[in-house]
Amino acid sequence: MRRILVVSGASLGLHIWLFSLVAGYRELVFRVGSLFPHHHDVADIGVVGGAGFAVLAVTIVVAGILFERLFRRLWHDTRESAE
Repeated sequence: MRRILVVSGASLGLHIWLFSLVAGYRELVFRVGSLFPHHHDVADIGVVGGAGFAVLAVTIVVAGILFERLFRRLWHDTRESAE
């Protein structure tokens, strides 16, 4: 459980860092978020940004957890084959 929390925290930190520093990632957040609201108005920027940020945050955390499990399984298999 502790590993999952560490990986989730690191993935979420990476997501926030990318959102803060990379303009292309911010654009991706707004493109993903624009799929959710019904109206596309300037007043919806908060909703669009928030929805996109949340969707990509969940996606990157799940991807981080799956990558960690895959890495752990591959590491475990190589250790068993070496013995």
